[in-house]
Amino acid sequence: MFLAIPSLSAMEVGGAGSGLFVGGWGEVFGRAEHHEMNYRGNSNVGTPQAADENIVDTSADALLKVAYRVEDFSLRTDILFTDAQTVGNSVLLEQAYIDWRASSWATVRAGRFLSTWIGWEGYHTDELWRVNNSAVWSWNIQDHGKLKQKPFLTDGVDFKLADPNAPLTLDLVIADDVLGDGPSTTGTDKSYGVSLGWSPAGFGRVELSGVLDSHSMNNGDGTSSTGAAVDLNADITAFLDKGWYFAVETQWHDHGDLAPGGQRFGDAVMMLAMANYAFTEDISMTVMVDALDRGVSLDNNEVIEYAVAVLTKPQRQVRFNCEVFYWNETADQADAYGAAAVLNIFLP
Repeated sequence: MFLAIPSLSAMEVGGAGSGLFVGGWGEVFGRAEHHEMNYRGNSNVGTPQAADENIVDTSADALLKVAYRVEDFSLRTDILFTDAQTVGNSVLLEQAYIDWRASSWATVRAGRFLSTWIGWEGYHTDELWRVNNSAVWSWNIQDHGKLKQKPFLTDGVDFKLADPNAPLTLDLVIADDVLGDGPSTTGTDKSYGVSLGWSPAGFGRVELSGVLDSHSMNNGDGTSSTGAAVDLNADITAFLDKGWYFAVETQWHDHGDLAPGGQRFGDAVMMLAMANYAFTEDISMTVMVDALDRGVSLDNNEVIEYAVAVLTKPQRQVRFNCEVFYWNETADQADAYGAAAVLNIFLP
């Protein structure tokens, strides 16, 4: 969960052995979508002007990654640049942390780092198994207290224990925030998380994670309550020699009193399943289905999303991915469908 970050694909600068690495990429998106009038992404949803709409849009972003390693310490910094404030800022410090390898089995991470409940879905296009993020991912980036976008940024300390001779890892985390901030959250309200990973030979990886976040839920009356969440995910690599990669995940969020805007959401339940088949080393296809109940106390709040994506590598440092998707919501006239494509180029 907490240390599941993309690997640093970067070039060493300053000569061999300098310990300084620089990497990153730039990318452009194109999308064409149809939004029904009550779809949550409709530009006029909830207003008298709401109507079905067709969207054709382009966007771009870039990521600069810098790492420095010296003996048992390493520094990692990621800065994301976007052409629109899709994550609250057009320039976002995603990561800035220091790792200390205290021993062969213990690592301490401190600073700002990315944390995700989705172990097999990356943060950016070069790691994604489709073009868009899934419905579950989109729900998870919302601050459950203020219902604003929150791209998995965690400020805190992570203690990672891993026996190099055993397939188990254990993470213990104390962080400023994981699930959200309620209106009565104070500076002493922290999140406490634990994650257990198991990587048996010839299978893949299974991870069970849990978090307790103090005063993270907005009760709708100016007060806050503590929220909790449990996540179980698996990536199955046993069939890679036949071209197949599978992944599944389920989550449960305990926030029964969550009621922003006066509507009581109740707990949330999320499930995903994904299969990727590689036709060649440079071309693969992903099929993903995810189901999401954003609040079991609310009616017509369930979503099932279907997506098919084709992922290609025209050259070693170039990715071109495209997909079609259908967002099927139980609420009346709240569906969406469309197609998207992205061209991604890595720095050498």
